[in-house]
Formats: sequence, structure tokens, C-alpha cells
Amino acid sequence: MQSVITPFTDTPDKFSEADLQRFKELVIKGGEVGGAALVDNITNARILAIYREEGLIVGVTALKRPKASYREKIERRSGIALLDADSPYELGYTFLDDSLQGRRMSFPLAQAALAHADGAGVFATVRVDNERMKRTLSRAGFIAAGNSWEGNEGRIIGLLIRPALG
Repeated sequence: MQSVITPFTDTPDKFSEADLQRFKELVIKGGEVGGAALVDNITNARILAIYREEGLIVGVTALKRPKASYREKIERRSGIALLDADSPYELGYTFLDDSLQGRRMSFPLAQAALAHADGAGVFATVRVDNERMKRTLSRAGFIAAGNSWEGNEGRIIGLLIRPALG
């Protein structure tokens, strides 16, 4: 029987150093991002959402505050304006450990993070071949926007936007 776990959210400063390190490890394990900006993006996020099982973080996502340079890069690549006033946040770094794969756990985690967007618009980027994450984002109100582009290791990336609520 699978245990029932629920998302937990808080601001990055409320997590222990060990938890932040585990968050970073899981993001890197996801194989999509890395580098020096990762730590800054985690610590500057609006909110971190996690799953914890037996004390260990096993699922992560973040409602990030994208830097202007990153936002401009996504605008150039997608051909879509991402005004900070319209979409101040990016949902990203979603990764579930093997124990959660296939259990439809990414949607509740995304919802938990998005609850802290205060009705503002949010954008996300996703590999166009990542059907599971695209379904999760679609269920959360995101729609595809703009052009796709080639990312790291030849992966094709697309932009999705969840308009402001209300």
C-alpha cells in the first residue's frame, strides 16, 4: 500500500540548509538545469513546494522570481513578451523521485505552489516531448504560447503561460 503524502509549502528561508541542499540535488537529478544560478533561484523563490516521505524530501517544485536577464532570454527565444507586471513568477524545478513517479503527484505539488501566486500570471518552460509535465501544466491552467526553441543537449523547449486569475 502506498503512503499518502501531501504537499508542504514555505518560503526558502524557512527550510533548513540540508533541505535546501536536497531540493537542489533533486532538481539536478531531473537533468534539466544546473549551474550557479540554481542556488540563487532556489533561495530567491517566492515559494518552495515539497513532498516529504519518511523525513526525506522526495518531490519538489518552485514558484520562482525570474531574473530580468532570464526573462529576456525566454522572450527572445519564444517571441512572447513576458512582462514582469503580467507574469511575475515562473513555475519550475518540478521533479519527483522514483518512489512518486506515475502516481499523478506533480499536479497537487504544482497547485500548492501556484496558490502562492496571489492570482498573478505565471509562466513555465517545458521540453515539448515531456507529455506528463505538459498535462500537469494544462490541468493547472497553462496554455502553450509562442515558438519553441532548442535548449541544452538539443532538447526542444516550449513556453506555457497561465494568465492572471480574475
